[in-house]
Amino acid sequence: MSRETPDSLSSSFSSTTTSQPHPHKHGKKKSMLHYFQLIIRSITYDLVLFFFDCVVHTFFRDIRSTGNFNIPQNGPVIFVIAPHHNQFVDGLVVMTKVKEISNRRIAFLIAKKSYDRMIIGQAAKLCGSIPVERAQDFLKSGQGKVFVDPSDDCILIGENTAFTKQCQKKGLIGLPNSLGNCQIASIEDDTHLTLTKPFSSKNTEIQSRIDKTLRDGTSFKIAPHIDNHVVFENVFNHLNDGNILGIFPEGGSHDRPDLLPLKPGVAIMALGAIAQQMEEYEDNDNNGNGKYEIQPISVVPVGLNYFHPHKFRSRVVIEFGKPIVVDQSMGKEYMEHHRNTVDKLLKVVTFGLKQVTLTCDDYDTLMVLQAARRLYTSTNREQIPLPMVVEMDRRLIKGYQQYKDEPDVKKLRDAVYHYNRKLMRLNLHDHQVESLDKFDKLKTFQMFVSRFFKFSLFMGLSLPGIILFSPVFITSKKISARKAKEALASSSVKIKAKDVLSTWKILVALVLAPALYIFYSIIGTYLIVKSQLVPHLSTIIIFSICYGWAVLTTYASLRVGEIGVDYYKSLKPLFISLISYEKDQLQIRELKKTREELRQRVNLFCNNYGPGMFEDYDEFYRNYNQMETETDYDEYNPPPPHKALRRQNSWNSLDLTLNNLSDIPIFSAADLEQSNDISTSESSDEVNNEKEVEAEDVENHSNEISLRLRKAMRAKRQNSF
Repeated sequence: MSRETPDSLSSSFSSTTTSQPHPHKHGKKKSMLHYFQLIIRSITYDLVLFFFDCVVHTFFRDIRSTGNFNIPQNGPVIFVIAPHHNQFVDGLVVMTKVKEISNRRIAFLIAKKSYDRMIIGQAAKLCGSIPVERAQDFLKSGQGKVFVDPSDDCILIGENTAFTKQCQKKGLIGLPNSLGNCQIASIEDDTHLTLTKPFSSKNTEIQSRIDKTLRDGTSFKIAPHIDNHVVFENVFNHLNDGNILGIFPEGGSHDRPDLLPLKPGVAIMALGAIAQQMEEYEDNDNNGNGKYEIQPISVVPVGLNYFHPHKFRSRVVIEFGKPIVVDQSMGKEYMEHHRNTVDKLLKVVTFGLKQVTLTCDDYDTLMVLQAARRLYTSTNREQIPLPMVVEMDRRLIKGYQQYKDEPDVKKLRDAVYHYNRKLMRLNLHDHQVESLDKFDKLKTFQMFVSRFFKFSLFMGLSLPGIILFSPVFITSKKISARKAKEALASSSVKIKAKDVLSTWKILVALVLAPALYIFYSIIGTYLIVKSQLVPHLSTIIIFSICYGWAVLTTYASLRVGEIGVDYYKSLKPLFISLISYEKDQLQIRELKKTREELRQRVNLFCNNYGPGMFEDYDEFYRNYNQMETETDYDEYNPPPPHKALRRQNSWNSLDLTLNNLSDIPIFSAADLEQSNDISTSESSDEVNNEKEVEAEDVENHSNEISLRLRKAMRAKRQNSF
């Protein structure tokens, strides 16, 4: 475990309290008061983080991490985290895990709007977060109506407008109903302005709506130009003091299956901090103060992979990618060829994020590939570490994306898709199909009675806590659903706004649970004092005991109830097997036959295409199916893929030098009402299917299935050599 020196923590808090950028002075002697304040702030940070660590581990049943050795033990670090699927919870998960692994503290970039909130804002201030103003937080309705100039799509003509008073050059103007927004290039007068580019969309239906809206005239929204210069200067100072910065480059949270395109701000932060060091050290050298060593900056991609992110007691896997080191040579290259250097670094960062995240073109494809992974998995499914489950998903996605145009792959995708839909219609999970039995009903009945008894026992033991905590469950569910509805209405990149559910469940619980415990404690204290059960104890002590009893009761019920829920999940296939008639048994046989055929086809897909894509194919899949007794996946490093990532830039017209920091976008298009770079259309089937189809339930009750086919294929492949 590494320990940070007081100097390495100083700007973690000072950068958030300064309204103007301050020059980073190396070697400046600090007073004892500075170190005393630093100690107090560090203790405060750790106490706040300890509290939220308890909250996070209460909400999530299991938090795993892989690639821990990729976290630098010293020096400045930028954690680039994606996807941003869980609003404020994402930051807490990463903060607690990094502190646990490396004993280092992260300061996050946070939206100014969130920074000013009561609970979230106070916690952010105590944890040294750096606020960032976003254009969407200042959106307001403009006066009058706008039309597009028939001769030039970049020119807007106003009717009863006041562009010179309400709009700003480089500000935003947006269309209603999330049809898009554009930057203002120039303002000619109160009724004429020019856009940097016309309103457009890759979706033809949305484009036709845009054309009709602008042709007929429409109301509009405006946002001022946001100057990010101060933010960048604070970030540079923070990094050059040897600290850690955390950023979600997608900006606002979302629930899309793919990553939003990154903006150049994250690359400018690393390159700009190096350039600032080089300029300061050059000044020191010219003044005769000697030369200093340039401190490189490590950019670490971090992937957040959730299993039911919005559900209570779900699971999460954090994957830390290999650090991308930004050194003096890159800083020099940036100062000479800023655009090419930023583009190059941003491609590497995006590629790194792709390596540690699960991204798919659409939701249906992601569900199909996760179903394919379940079909491939052997009987020891519950023993497979979560990091390996995530890596298997990632490899299937890569294989599908590379070979999706092959006829056999297309047929396999359609077959798995229809199998998955059939399971949803029958209200079954894939692992339950293996448990459907038609042979020995007596044995099935005995197993059903045994598991039902255990389920009743554990649920009965957890009943007191469930009753005590039920107001919190009910209230948090209703409020979070309402907040999700509001978030969906105000966003164009969310699908169902599930990314805000867990945050609001936690916030409601943090407020309501203590109040509920106090209420129960008052009642308990009153009854105990009135009945004089323990007359020698003071009222305060009795109240404290009652409060602790209420907390421990709900926590014990939570842990015991989890076991009961696991038994409950195994009852359904047993019950179906008991009550099914001959007609139902025929359907069961057909379902199991279909599953076995698909399992063989998925195995064939992996064996045909896997060895050509992954050098460690045999080793990984042997470990994945528990063919070896032990697998330390935290130390597993897959080889780099053969193909490089391609990306289109939407910021080619920007000046990316240190002299133009005010115009550099920090967050991606999730921050805005809508980006023209993002297609916001989702098919109705895709949105509706999300309600029917849930991602993998990791806690499976598996039964034995044959491994002979896989062994035979492996033996055949080995004999061929």
